[in-house]
Formats: sequence, C-alpha cells, structure tokens
Amino acid sequence: MNHHLVLAFVAALTTGALLPGQEPKPDAGQPGQPSHAPLPPDGGKLQPINPQSGNAWFPVTEVDLGTHFGHEEAVGTFKFKNPRAEAVQWRSLLGSCSCARAVIRVGDRRYELLSKPQKRLVRINKGKTGVEAQEDVQVITVEAGEQGEVEVHMEMHGVTGPRQATLDVHTSDAALPQLRLKWQATGAQMFVVSPAEVNLNKMTWNESREFTVTVTSPLKKDFNIKRMDDAGKAFAVTWEKAMNGDNAVWTIKGKYGPVDGETGGGGVLKFYSDIQGDSSFLVRVMAFVQGPLEIKPGTFLPLGQIRKGTGLKKEVVFEANDGTQLEALKLAFEKLSLGGEFVSAAQRLDHGKLIVELAVSEKAPPGLLKGELVVELNHALVKEKRIMFNGFVR
Repeated sequence: MNHHLVLAFVAALTTGALLPGQEPKPDAGQPGQPSHAPLPPDGGKLQPINPQSGNAWFPVTEVDLGTHFGHEEAVGTFKFKNPRAEAVQWRSLLGSCSCARAVIRVGDRRYELLSKPQKRLVRINKGKTGVEAQEDVQVITVEAGEQGEVEVHMEMHGVTGPRQATLDVHTSDAALPQLRLKWQATGAQMFVVSPAEVNLNKMTWNESREFTVTVTSPLKKDFNIKRMDDAGKAFAVTWEKAMNGDNAVWTIKGKYGPVDGETGGGGVLKFYSDIQGDSSFLVRVMAFVQGPLEIKPGTFLPLGQIRKGTGLKKEVVFEANDGTQLEALKLAFEKLSLGGEFVSAAQRLDHGKLIVELAVSEKAPPGLLKGELVVELNHALVKEKRIMFNGFVR
C-alpha cells in the first residue's frame, strides 16, 4: 500500500486524526493493530481512506479526522505537489457550508479561504513589524514541481454523529481542471447532562429555587467529579455519585437565590472530572429574575433632537418590588458635555412610584448634550442608579 495512504488512517480519537506527513503517536496504535487510546461510543472502529481517492496532485484526497468531543474543532492536512512542468493557477476555491476555513501553504506563502463574515480568499502577508495583514486575491499560483499543503478546519460544536465537508478547487491544469478534497469527522458526547438546561422560569430576587441534574459519560463508564468553579453566592451546589451497574451516575443538586443584587438571572456551573485530565462539563441554569426595583424606560434615556430655545423634560420612573417607599436622597449630574446650569433634576411621588424628572433648559447652546444622572436611593439593597442620557440641541 502507498506510504501516504497508510499514514492517512485515523488513529487519535480525542485529539485529531493521523494525517499525511504526521508521525503516529506512541499510544495510538498502528493501522490494523489494537489502539490503546480511549474508544469512542462506536467502539473505536476506524474508517480507512478510500484507496482510490488520490490523484496526480494529492496522494490522498479523502480523510477521516476521527472522533471529537464537546467543542473541539476537527483539523486535517492534505499534502500536494504540482506534477506539471509549468505553473498552474488555482482559482474559484469553494468550501462547503461545514468547512469553517482552509489554510493553503505554498512554499513560503500562506493563503486562507474564509467563510465568515463573508467568503473570501486572502493572502496573509507579514510587514516589517511582523504584524499580519490580509490581501484579497483571486488566484493562487503553484509553480512547476512546487509543494504545499491544505489545512482544513471543521467546527464540531454541538455535533453528534458524522459530519462531512468538501473543498473544490478549479485549476488551469487541463488534465485536472477540478480538484476535490473531502473529509469527515464524528461528533460525540463526552458527558450527557440531563436536563441539558435548567429553566427556573420567572422568580423574584429575594426567593430561592432548587434544581437537580444527572450526569453520565458515554466515553468512560466510571468517572469522578473532582471540583467545581466558584459560582458565586447565589448558588449552593452539592453532588453525589451512584453506580448503575458499571456506569457512574452523578446527581447534582443545587439551589439558586436569593440574589444579592440585580442580575439577568441564572448562571453557568463548570465541573471538572478525572477523564483525560480535568475534562469539564457545564450545567446551565436559566432564570428570569425580577430585581429589587424596576426602572422605566431604563438606565439609558434618549433625548433625541431638542429644538434650540424650547427646552425639554423627560421622566424616569422607579418602582420597588418589595414594598419599599422609594425616595431619592440625592440627585447629581456627572460627565456632562456642557455646563451644569443647562440641566436640572427633580423628584416626586406618584402612587408609590418615585418619578425623577430631567429638564434641559431652553437656554442650552447648540451641540451634543450627554451625561449621567446619578440617583442615590433609600433602598436597602440598591443604593444608587445611574441614568445615562444624550441628545442634540439644534
């Protein structure tokens, strides 16, 4: 069998594939021999490369990049050499939707086929300072006998099962006007978290809710949770292991709340295991937390266009969710773009609501008007709120 074809078998199950030009890792085993690496859920059956896939340019055009867990990116390299006695142009490079990007190295030149935010073929140049710059190009010229490689990237985020990608290259080579590279990888779960996301729904800042999550691993039947990152005072979490036959089942019990401040709600708990050296998993806890007080229209107040000589008044309404009778202890302005004599603030109560009125003087000069209104409150938890505002006097 051709030496390049042998090397193209996939051997590394968690860190990528054994590709043309790479040496096999000591624990990966040789093609046709048992592998000592951890087996994926499919039992570790490796798919050989199609022996008929090569052509005059590429000894190998189809590769299996192995099994990837979690958020890993599948990366592979295809070696090539211009077999012609004259320079050949590569043009109209087109990657499939699952091809995140491709890096083409020809001699000492480097090109990239980008898919985001738009599809582009660029040459990467380094200036005298060493800073890289992108130059849009239409073709890649490969000189006679010149060698290089195509490094392909495929995102495996959230992928379970096989995924394929292709890269088509149109050339000026009359004998091979189109080259196609094809690769595949398998996405697998290192951990199964159930439920995948905890939703505590709507709750107030001063209440608490409990949740339970179970975690197993298709990769390793028996494993241990070693530790968890600090999740803050809002979370209290414990975890306990039980065996279901040979399979470890971890039960994570948690309590969320009360929240000691205003927050969007919930959080992400990160746990570390003893699988392959601190492999981690996440438990996502979602909640819509109603904070200690509501501010309408919000902490940003758009003033819009203010006609010169007319002035303007805008209101901000504060309402406590815990029955506190709100009062502004102090009203002040900071970061004003003009003199303080042109803006003022006053407060009043209306059916338990605190209303702060911001007024722009009719004498305000033309130009940009912006700043922050600082409201000091008598609330036990929320001592201060800042209301940013801007507008334009003309």
